[in-house]
Amino acid sequence: MSLRIARCLPGVFIVLAATAAAQSSQSPPPSPAISGIWVLNPALTVRPAEIGFSAPWGQGGGGSGGEGRSGGGGRGRRGGFGSGGGGDGAPPMIRESIDDGTRVQQLTGEARTPPNQLTIVQKETSVSIADDQGHSRTFHPDGRLDELTLGTVSLPTTTRWDAGSLVVLFDVASGRQLRYTFTPSANPTRLLVSIRFIERGHQGDEVRLTYEPPEAHARAVLSGTPETPAPAASPASAASAPASPASASAVDMPSARPAVLPPGSELRGLTTIGTTVDEIGSLGVACGLDQAKIKTSIARILADAGFKTRPDGNEDTYVILSVVTSRLSDGMCVSRYDASLVSDADVTLPYLKGLVAVQVPLMHQGGMAGGSPAAHASAIMDALVKSVNGFVAQIRAVNKSPAP
Repeated sequence: MSLRIARCLPGVFIVLAATAAAQSSQSPPPSPAISGIWVLNPALTVRPAEIGFSAPWGQGGGGSGGEGRSGGGGRGRRGGFGSGGGGDGAPPMIRESIDDGTRVQQLTGEARTPPNQLTIVQKETSVSIADDQGHSRTFHPDGRLDELTLGTVSLPTTTRWDAGSLVVLFDVASGRQLRYTFTPSANPTRLLVSIRFIERGHQGDEVRLTYEPPEAHARAVLSGTPETPAPAASPASAASAPASPASASAVDMPSARPAVLPPGSELRGLTTIGTTVDEIGSLGVACGLDQAKIKTSIARILADAGFKTRPDGNEDTYVILSVVTSRLSDGMCVSRYDASLVSDADVTLPYLKGLVAVQVPLMHQGGMAGGSPAAHASAIMDALVKSVNGFVAQIRAVNKSPAP
């Protein structure tokens, strides 16, 4: 090539050299590194109180916002009642399939309750993202359509690198998309995640999340230095802010998610377990079942295993027994039985302020049994006793093992 260029005019040589330099400067930049383990910083999270797509009847005007949001427990309702126009100038009804509704509900729920931890594995042709909510997806950032799945529902997805960010676009329904943008930040080291609802090309609600490396998040929490929330503070609040971080009160400090204990820890230290039996019903009584007898028998098993009960019967952890009986035309009894070990706990929910008492399932066993009325009650009792003995064995095994 140098000989050919030597025969050319100097001006031509200069043009060729400039073209070569331009081509060299236009080579694609390397993909930014977003791999690693990332922990959500709640203080730097911006999440509107109401997010989601507009209801099917409110899409005619484009965009989302205000009343009529749908998906994941919003105020909207699933469509599917036809696509004809409404009267009095109402926007047209958009037909929504069952798969569309599933994608809207699940993806909106993921945006409303983002994961506390992300694990990202980045390769030359793929990026795999897993979170602490059980979601694990692999994306191919080549700009081509990927057919992912959301349970049993297909999830068309397009992924690409764009200006230093990984952009993931989910096709949720006709005219509806959800766009995730992952952007790394070097100083300080953070991963910024934007979740944007898009309807018919119009940008809707946005959730902005900030993730940090685990060690950086731990240092911020242990230092007692409150993070600056993403929304800018008003001048009045800035004037009244404390002069030094040391004088900040505990309520101003960012909340930290405690470390998750290994499986089985929820059974460690159990000493008090109550017994509750749901109403048997007339068919169950006719098939020989006795609510009081079931409760007495199960309570005796727990007492023999060393568990105590409270005199007022208001235990935080208890066994719930349920038997639902049907009787066939030939007189045979068939029952569905369930034994569950549950505990009452106070938790915080993302959409409520303060603590909420909820019932947490710890273990469960159930099944069906059938037979003549004379043998049916005995079969059900044997099944319930076996289930509760299984609970006792698991609790003993956990408490015998070394504490984590």
